[in-house]
Amino acid sequence: MATHGFASPGGSQTYLLTVAEQLQRLGHEPTIFAVELGAMSEFARERGIEVTPSISALAEGGDALIVQDAILAYQLADQCPGTPQVFRAASDLHDLQLPPALPGLVGAVVVCSERVRRRVRHLATRHSIHRLRQPVDTERFVPAAAPAATPRRAVLLGNYLRSERLDLIVDALRRRGVSCERVGAFGKSTCTPEHAIWNADIVVAKGRAALEGMACGKAVFVYDHFGGDGWVTSERYPAMEADNFAGQSRGPISTAARLDEELDLYAPEMGTVNRELATTHHGARRHAAELCGLLGDVDPPQRLDGAPLRELSRLVRLQWQTELRAVSLEYRSRQASDDAERARAELHEARAEIERASAVHASETAGLVDELERERADHAVAVAELERLRELARTRRVGLGLRLGAVADAARRAVPSR
Repeated sequence: MATHGFASPGGSQTYLLTVAEQLQRLGHEPTIFAVELGAMSEFARERGIEVTPSISALAEGGDALIVQDAILAYQLADQCPGTPQVFRAASDLHDLQLPPALPGLVGAVVVCSERVRRRVRHLATRHSIHRLRQPVDTERFVPAAAPAATPRRAVLLGNYLRSERLDLIVDALRRRGVSCERVGAFGKSTCTPEHAIWNADIVVAKGRAALEGMACGKAVFVYDHFGGDGWVTSERYPAMEADNFAGQSRGPISTAARLDEELDLYAPEMGTVNRELATTHHGARRHAAELCGLLGDVDPPQRLDGAPLRELSRLVRLQWQTELRAVSLEYRSRQASDDAERARAELHEARAEIERASAVHASETAGLVDELERERADHAVAVAELERLRELARTRRVGLGLRLGAVADAARRAVPSR
């Protein structure tokens, strides 16, 4: 079983681990070959799955290959020329996840949605396409507590939700008193998302993450950076499943008003319905059994003498690295644009605050100046009154009156009291 990246948790990584565990339970000996290793590969080893970065280990023997990207499809066709190869097309987003264009190299292509089947069906190279449903481990992802009648906690599960759409859903949930926890590439990355799911009433997710929330018996809101379909219900399920829970099977949810309208449809009974849908249609045991049947019918690849398989693998790898850099640059550019917009808003607010402070200061200063002018005027009046009294005291009449008053006071003191 081969995938280029098996370092961080994601949809294609959890698919491969889920299938490997089920194949092992059927008595097969799965080995996961990956170029990029990390937390996810260590988690797989802890669960008893062999993981190797050595392609020579695969060349020693094997009955069949399950491959998830064109880089390794070409490389393994060169290293294991007689081994039948099944390609699992994970999505229609990246060319890396589409089967090789060389006829006869891939014996069959497995797709898990009508969305991806349409994409593969229209490739110039014709392939034998087999439609299976996304598998979820319904014995690992189990209900722990039913969603509350009034939701209080939501987990935003996935690797893509960000920017304005993230703000939109978080604001809408918080207005309803629902706290949010982010789990994924832009939050807390974990190989055991079931723990976060168990503590939530609502799971906001897409793709396999949405299925994990359904299997845990939670109300699942399909919403992501690329689109949104709202609540999973029994009526909406067929269209959502055909779309791989990608959020593009219904009308867009791209405004606060539309989001509020959809969130108001929440009902705790959604959890029970979702668990039944997951166990009925997406059990990993059934998927593994169907995959085993397919592997037994696939013919070995045709001889491709002279085909530059290693060179084709190298070119696809370079293309993938270029796409990753482009995505990274686009994200950083958008992040820088968002930071600049926030800085402009903060600058505008700071200027407005300065203007408000200046206006208050000017008003207070004007009041102080007016008060000072009134005090000066009162002081001038008092000085003028004092000067008038002084002038009055210097007149003869006032002087005579003061002397007569002094004589009268002296006479009263000289007369003994009775």
